[in-house]
Amino acid sequence: MKVNWRILKLKLVDARLYFVSLIVGLLTGLVAVPYHYLLQLFYNYRKDFFESSPPWYLHVIAFFAFWGVLIFVSWLVKRWPYISGGGISQTRGAINGRIVYKHSLRQLLAKFAGGVLTLSSGLSMGREGPSVQMGSYIGDLVGKWGHILSGERKQLLAAGAGAGLAAAFAAPLAAATLVIESIERFDAPKTAITTILAGVVAGGIANMIFPINPYHEINAVAPDLSFEVQLKLFLLFAVIVSVFGKFYSLLMLYVKRLYPAIKQPEYIKLLGLLIMAYTISLTLTDLTGGGEQFLMQQALGGKESILWITGMMLLHMVFTVYSFSSGLPGGSFIPTLVTGGLLGKICALLLVQQGVIAPENISYVMLIGMAAFLVAVVRTPITAIILITEITGHFEVFYPSIVVGGLTYYFTELLEIKPFNVMFYEEMIKKPIFQEEKRLKLDVEVMAGSYFDGKQVNTLHLPNNCIIINIHRDRKDFPPAGQTILPGDQLTLEIDAQDIEKLYEPLVSMANIY
Repeated sequence: MKVNWRILKLKLVDARLYFVSLIVGLLTGLVAVPYHYLLQLFYNYRKDFFESSPPWYLHVIAFFAFWGVLIFVSWLVKRWPYISGGGISQTRGAINGRIVYKHSLRQLLAKFAGGVLTLSSGLSMGREGPSVQMGSYIGDLVGKWGHILSGERKQLLAAGAGAGLAAAFAAPLAAATLVIESIERFDAPKTAITTILAGVVAGGIANMIFPINPYHEINAVAPDLSFEVQLKLFLLFAVIVSVFGKFYSLLMLYVKRLYPAIKQPEYIKLLGLLIMAYTISLTLTDLTGGGEQFLMQQALGGKESILWITGMMLLHMVFTVYSFSSGLPGGSFIPTLVTGGLLGKICALLLVQQGVIAPENISYVMLIGMAAFLVAVVRTPITAIILITEITGHFEVFYPSIVVGGLTYYFTELLEIKPFNVMFYEEMIKKPIFQEEKRLKLDVEVMAGSYFDGKQVNTLHLPNNCIIINIHRDRKDFPPAGQTILPGDQLTLEIDAQDIEKLYEPLVSMANIY
């Protein structure tokens, strides 16, 4: 009876956690949706400015203003290093214990301001990465304010991260799968539930603020082809996407390592980046700020030639790589979708020339290309397929995306393409601040029926140099020696810092059930 009462009490604690995750989703939506709104607002201002053909002296003023903005954002990144880049790698590090968030509120504000200013200057980055990290900051703050135990706090970090993506795209289901596939990288039931709950709330707020989804205007018409012909085309398309994904990943890694090695002051490097952004803005503003507007223009019936679209795709790709390598706040999801969509259009136009498909089928191929290219460079097949289906509302592309995405996943494995988030994470932990770490702590919550449940600490078989240093039970701390682990216990484990990425999933799995 005592054990049953304890489990009932744990269920009530779980209910509290789920309720708190709704608060995380609400707060994340109230931050990430205005973030999206401001990005769109400033983009419209910038586009109106360039299309109004202002006098030369206004261009001079605008150029130096943007340069000052980028220098200020660079200072923010130096002040708060964890706000650099997209933020998904930092979020993963915070969840697995590699990173400890300090001054979360200040970093949240810095990420918000830095992301808005960076994209508003025209750099080719996305809104999704910063939204994910801002959500994780909110999850951390709510966990601290609500006195949530450290073993459960990582679930609020994951919930906030998922809510951030849900708010960025109004896609709560894809947000939950991203957390499982790329961030938390573990399918603990409580993590999945908290992420879905937070994502639904944040996604609901996004739908209220942005009731009109431009992706829904894309008319995806499936070509009338035999199953055999479709299969051959899917196979060929997957090969093309995979090879191009390999090139894109190598270019990103090369430039990301090259940028810090350039022996020039940061303000000079930012000047070069701004010259590129400003020049593109003068000729084709839609290609800046991530390029999402340019993608929509092409998906809704752009009539340009194959050669011109190819040139714009390559220009956008180089611009994106250079922008992201600067380390300023901004994500890579949207630029990746743009590249995949444009690659899909190039392939579709070639098929139209050969009489294989009709012109009305071009957008259909573009959507499949968006999903497949995201699989190639991010290696999150479930997220990619669900995301494209959710944001477009076109279930016609669901099954083709599964086939092409699955084939692409296989080919990228053969080509040994490192997923972007893994590549960025590995680059991050190579920095001196992480290399100096010797031991790290990992907090896990023990669930009823897990491997840890009912085991005596002295009889556990743990990985080398991994020890339990504390057991938190019923608001008290107990030394682990001689203790029998019970459901609901919060275990603090200490392991070698170099092993955290390898041992995180096995150790968490010992405390969870599926």
